[in-house]
Amino acid sequence: MAFLKGYWRRLSQRQLLLLTGFVAAFAVGFDGMAQGAMASVQAAPHYTYAMQLGTIDGVVTHATRQGGIVAIYYLGSLCGAFLAGHIADKYGRSKAVYFGAAWAFLGCALECAAQNLNMMLCARIIAGMGAGQLMSTVPTWTAEIAASHHRGKVITATFMANFVGIALIVWLGFGISFTSFGDGSFRWRFVFAANMLPLFILIPLTMMMPESPRWLVKVGRREEALEILALARGEGAHTTKVQHEVNEIIVADELEKESGTHNSYWSMLVGVGYGDLHIARRVQLGFWLQVMCQFCTGIAAVLIYSGYIFALANFNGIKSSWLGAITNTVGIPATLVAIYSMDVLGRRKLAFVGSTLQTLLLFLIGGLMVAIKNNPENANNLGKATASLIPVYMFVFAATWLVIPWVYATEIFPTALRARGNGFNVAGWSIGYGGGGLVIPIMFQNIGANTFFVIGAFQIITIPIIYCFYPETNQRSLESLDLLFASKSPFVWAEEREFAKRINELEHAVEARMARDGMAQSGAEKDLVHTVQVEKLPSETPSLDADKAV
Repeated sequence: MAFLKGYWRRLSQRQLLLLTGFVAAFAVGFDGMAQGAMASVQAAPHYTYAMQLGTIDGVVTHATRQGGIVAIYYLGSLCGAFLAGHIADKYGRSKAVYFGAAWAFLGCALECAAQNLNMMLCARIIAGMGAGQLMSTVPTWTAEIAASHHRGKVITATFMANFVGIALIVWLGFGISFTSFGDGSFRWRFVFAANMLPLFILIPLTMMMPESPRWLVKVGRREEALEILALARGEGAHTTKVQHEVNEIIVADELEKESGTHNSYWSMLVGVGYGDLHIARRVQLGFWLQVMCQFCTGIAAVLIYSGYIFALANFNGIKSSWLGAITNTVGIPATLVAIYSMDVLGRRKLAFVGSTLQTLLLFLIGGLMVAIKNNPENANNLGKATASLIPVYMFVFAATWLVIPWVYATEIFPTALRARGNGFNVAGWSIGYGGGGLVIPIMFQNIGANTFFVIGAFQIITIPIIYCFYPETNQRSLESLDLLFASKSPFVWAEEREFAKRINELEHAVEARMARDGMAQSGAEKDLVHTVQVEKLPSETPSLDADKAV
């Protein structure tokens, strides 16, 4: 398929943006199918028996094993995320995607062929390695090509594919349950095999893609970066808009190199050698935002164990599986809401709305389930009320919290560290979602419906944390975000106040470089750029001396 290399040069701006969206969609869609697969196969009695989780009729007697099969996938994704960061920063984003797809394909094949618990655990960790590499690299790549004013919208749109993947695989498993294969191993093996389909499509699409222009600047291939940005923005390479963006990237790259930026995961975690870039703070923000999203919202409980929840709500058998499939499908239209609200409300306001509504819903669901247990004579009506709230919860989650951590993590790191930084984000996703997948069945087994009250309490805690420590990144260029996190104080209000003082220095450095290159910016364009950046930015930033920058 060598003829596909450089294919992006034949594309129009619209075609390039569509191609970028399709690559991201198939990568994220694979992960959605992998998540939905576990919700689907756990309803298959033969799977429960073959994996030594319970009896031949599908009754689970080993909740820890059941949760372990789910969780070990995320141990693999944690390792894959850090591996992808190294590959993506050293060899390019496309190479990391190829490598991740290969791991994922191997893992899916082994899941499909698994004969016992041990083989399934090995298969799950390998598939998780691939998913971690894809989820760490693809959002970063997408963010580095997208324009700042619709970056959130572009990344959010790709995550619709996550729910499309979940819905497809859940409905597939549900449909097979009505066939003659419903009681045998084909039911769950075919579901795992279907996960390989998006990987077949992803690899040739990736070959057609251009590299990240920001990575190209980092490795000294500036002319190619300029060519890609010009195509992605639909403007000539020598227009002021494109020249301003590429020079902003170059200035930020030079400042990062001046700061002696280290690129080891350990130095990023402890923050040694980064000065006012405060990389360790950004690592913590990206990591814990994902943990909050995956664990504190309770999405692992609803997504993976929806069938069990409906059983608690007095629905059994086919109706429970059908309602679970409906719940997982609701995320598709909900993501449409997020596409438009992400760049309108911003990341912070959307998180506040989601946390408030999800807390209310979790307590309502828990209360209704307790009422079902205490009032069996009204179980039918109470069960219907509970069942109606589960899809509502899923809609709220998909419209608010689902994509926020993925967008945020692709924005907050400098170019030289963005892929590795997103590795910490995927690590948070792995620990939060994997931990939820491991703990939730044990909680259901021991405290039943009270599980929802515990999760609701965690959800409340997210509101003050977001308010105090997570500054807004919406409508800001990736390069200007170094200014956002340069404040010595980690509190949002201090970062915003300090940033307003520092943004002029970045503009001065960019203008100095453009003047040297004979591309002076007009006053109107300068005012426009300055207004967009200052409207919501923070920090105490590294020195932006124009002479050094040039």
